[in-house]
This record gives sequence, C-alpha cells and structure tokens, in this order.
Amino acid sequence: MHTARRRIGAIGTVSRVIVGLGLLCLAFTHGGLSWRLTWYDAVLGLIALPAVMLTIGLAARRFAGQAVHFTGPLGLAVNTAVIVALLANRYTAGGAELFYGVTLLVAAWRAQPGCEATILSNLILRRDDQIGCPAFTPIDALEARRSGRDPRPAEHTRTSRT
Repeated sequence: MHTARRRIGAIGTVSRVIVGLGLLCLAFTHGGLSWRLTWYDAVLGLIALPAVMLTIGLAARRFAGQAVHFTGPLGLAVNTAVIVALLANRYTAGGAELFYGVTLLVAAWRAQPGCEATILSNLILRRDDQIGCPAFTPIDALEARRSGRDPRPAEHTRTSRT
C-alpha cells in the first residue's frame, strides 16, 4: 500500500498537521483552557471509531477485493455528512476530534491522499481504500495537478469513483 514516493504535496502535508493538532487541542480541552478529555471521548476516538473503520476495511477486502475509492461527489457528500454529524453531536464531538486529529497526523506522516479516516485500516490491512475528504481532496488535487504527481499508488488499483 505505501510506496516510497509521497502521494501528497507539502501543502497537503502541512495542512493535515495543522488541522490535526487543532483537533487534538479541541479534543483535550473542549475549547476551554483546562484539560477536559473524558474517558468516553478516549474510548470513542481511540477504540470505537478506529474499530468501525477497520470493520469497513475488512468488509471492503472481503467483498471488493481491490482498493475502494469512494472519492467522487457522492463520496464527498456522504463523508461530509458523517463528519458533521459526529462533530455536531455533543456526545461524539470529543471522540471524533480525537480520532480525526490522530488520523490526520498519521495521514500526513504516511502521505496518503483522500480522507484520513481510512489511514489506520489501510495501515493495518495494507490496503489503499480512500473516501473523498471535503477539506483535503481539493488541496491534494490542486497540488497533484500543479506538480504532475499521480496521487495513486504505483499499481493504480481502483474499483469505484462514485
């Protein structure tokens, strides 16, 4: 899954690090000045949400075989709705901020394009599934177009551009 070449540019990497650190700050403080990370935020962000994404990755491996790229307009819309629902709900916001903050930092380190939500399952399962990311897909596309870089891995496996 991971190739030696970077699949995102400097702007995509730096923006993921900045947003990831900002989300971790929000997760740990809930927007205040004191430490407010709760046990259920940690369970949701570090266990439950990664487990959901790992389950989706396992299902994709079982039923699709190849990497699934849900990166078109429908993929962007669905992922945006999920992100908004998780962050707007007071019971899931802290856990979602923790999950997305950690995965953004891992995505920047791994130089993976698309949504950071798939990075942990991709790393564990050695896959390249991608979901369209409302914030970073446009940045990655502009950087790839400007530099002539192909954001896909060397094997160019694709099953869906929905």
